[in-house]
Amino acid sequence: MAVMQSPARERVNAVAERLFAERGYKAVTLRDIAQELGIRQASLYYHFPGGKEELYVTVTERGLHAHAEGLKQAIRDAGPQLEAQLRAVMQWLVSHPPVDLARMLLADFPAVSEEHAKRLTQLAVESLVQPIESMIAAARERGEARVANERLAAAL
Repeated sequence: MAVMQSPARERVNAVAERLFAERGYKAVTLRDIAQELGIRQASLYYHFPGGKEELYVTVTERGLHAHAEGLKQAIRDAGPQLEAQLRAVMQWLVSHPPVDLARMLLADFPAVSEEHAKRLTQLAVESLVQPIESMIAAARERGEARVANERLAAAL
């Protein structure tokens, strides 16, 4: 079940998500986010007591979950044929580019705690690879694909 968000928290999430996407975790400060929102920096701690890292983790998780759900929906909407599903995946990825995963893995994730970095890395794999891996496994079961390793095929 999704957690209900207050309009103020949603606004904070949206601004933080945009700034982190534009500049990366290290370059964004809570002051930047507060200025963009027109609020005091201390007000951000009401919604995110863990500060910048908690806010980054929250918006990154939210973005990865949304990407995974969109990708799964595109696969479902394409019907049961692998070729149509592959086209749908490509169309989804072109029209909804995934987060800048390379920057996240190389620059942003190392800047957060090890616990959060591990959790976000796992979530990134699940969000970006799992839906395609499941699609390929289902196609293999239907006899449409001969693949020894669905995860490797999905990652490619």
